[in-house]
Amino acid sequence: MAAFTELLNATRSEKKGAVIWDRAKNNATSHVAGTLTITGTRSHCRYRVEEFGCDEGRGFMLFKLDAGSDATERQYGCFVGTNGQLQCECKGYHFTGHCRHLASLVTLIEAGQL
Repeated sequence: MAAFTELLNATRSEKKGAVIWDRAKNNATSHVAGTLTITGTRSHCRYRVEEFGCDEGRGFMLFKLDAGSDATERQYGCFVGTNGQLQCECKGYHFTGHCRHLASLVTLIEAGQL
């Protein structure tokens, strides 16, 4: 299966960006959903994405495969609620209420890729 690629909406700190999604080959039998690459003018980072069950939505752990823009963090927990609630453990979300991790996950869910 070919990788899924989609442009991300511009933000205040990142004017250009894209998400590249490579679904795991054994998606039906593995907790690993695939590899997510988030690109931008300031950073480029790949993540191993694992989905876990949770109430009222979907939970994801994004494990860094590259240093990314915050070398102090190795992983991020993300929540995409069925009611539109979003939550991420990254500093960007903490300070602004939105982030590229959640924008990427929502893009993948809306496109039927996750």
